[in-house]
Amino acid sequence: MDRSGAARDVCDAAFRAGPLLETAGPQDHVVKLLPPLSVAEGQLEQSLEIPDEAVAGDRALAS
Repeated sequence: MDRSGAARDVCDAAFRAGPLLETAGPQDHVVKLLPPLSVAEGQLEQSLEIPDEAVAGDRALAS
């Protein structure tokens, strides 16, 4: 992520929508998705769209 704190903002936005994410890396610039061990395909697809939308929203805010 280009902006300091962007990964945290993405995790926070996604968490409000449902999926569990966390930051990682020496400067917390990595976003990790933590899905349950058993999940339906449709739920997984939806859970992957939420962080994608959060990243897109963060990029729009940074522009």
